[in-house]
Amino acid sequence: DEVTADLLGTNGTVLLVIEVDGQVAGGIQYCEENDPQYRHAGIDIYLSSRFQDRGVGTTAVRLVARFLCEQRGHHRLTIDPAATNTRAIRCYEKVGFRPVGIMRRYERGPDGRFHDGLLMDLLRDDLE
Repeated sequence: DEVTADLLGTNGTVLLVIEVDGQVAGGIQYCEENDPQYRHAGIDIYLSSRFQDRGVGTTAVRLVARFLCEQRGHHRLTIDPAATNTRAIRCYEKVGFRPVGIMRRYERGPDGRFHDGLLMDLLRDDLE
C-alpha cells in the first residue's frame, strides 16, 4: 500500500526520523524527480509541537537541503507549507527558500475544507 511504500522509500520518497536528545521529535522526508528536464527534489517535515521554536526544524531542513544539493546533485528544491503557517515559512526562509506563489485550495484540512498552500523553492546558490 501507499503508506508502506512511503515508509520503505520504494515510491521515491525517503523518510528520516528527527531525534532530539534520544526522543523522536518528528520526521522529514524528501522525494526526487529524476526526469532530466525537470530534475529537482521536494522536502516535507513534521515536528511535534514540543520541539518547535527551538531551531530543530531549521537545522533538519538545512541538513536535508544541503545533502540534496551537495550529495544528490540537485540544483532546485521545493517545499509547500500551508499559506497560513507563518512559523514554517519563517523556518524555510532561514534556510534560503523563497516564496514562488500561492496554490489555491491545495490541501484539505481537518475541518474538511480546502486551504491554500505556499509553494517555495530554493536554488543551490540560495542555500545559507
